[in-house]
Amino acid sequence: MQSENTTATLQSATSQHSSSRSRHSRRSASSYRCQAKIRRYQYLLAAVSILFLLIYVFTWLYITRKATEYQQTLHELRKEDIALKAVTSELETVRKELDTLVQNRIPGLLPLKYDEAITVDNQYVRNIIFTLVKNGKKRKYEYRLVLHNDTLSIIQPVVDILLFNDTGIQIGVAQVEYKDASTKAGHSALDPGEVRSYTSSIDLNRDEEPKYFFLAISQANVASSGISRQPPSDMDSP
Repeated sequence: MQSENTTATLQSATSQHSSSRSRHSRRSASSYRCQAKIRRYQYLLAAVSILFLLIYVFTWLYITRKATEYQQTLHELRKEDIALKAVTSELETVRKELDTLVQNRIPGLLPLKYDEAITVDNQYVRNIIFTLVKNGKKRKYEYRLVLHNDTLSIIQPVVDILLFNDTGIQIGVAQVEYKDASTKAGHSALDPGEVRSYTSSIDLNRDEEPKYFFLAISQANVASSGISRQPPSDMDSP
């Protein structure tokens, strides 16, 4: 009887020990799987961190390089702007010197401007306007001249318009004629107080851009027997 009890006790202890070992084994496997999952998450987090770090480094390097290039480009643009201003200033100085030389060589020469009323210091001419008309590659130069008579006598101004290039060489000429008057009158002379405008084109003898103009102005005597031309009174033709 005692032997049987001992055997039963041993069997029960063995069974309990096996059950405890089985539970421990299950807990160990579960713990191992949990640790493996945690390690995978750690590896994934580390990989993502490294990836973000690489992206940050490359982005920083790219931005730094672009910022450096921008600063270099800005510096070059500033240098070019300074050089351009210097060249423009020198060019303007040379242009003014050339204008002075040309105008000193031909007294009475004036710079030609388009679509602008140019006042002329003459008792018969009020102003003149030049217009450049383009038709494809063809260029046509027109003028509108306003004459006035502020005297108490009938006058007959005779006006020649001469065009010059940038070096002072004559390249075109036109004579203001009675038929070119905008408003027709009974005679070509100007009555006291009369204002009359003339419009026509100027023929060029050289295919160059006119830069200056000159007005050769004289007066013809008006008499009952007719009109005779006198030498220029205000300006001498160049």
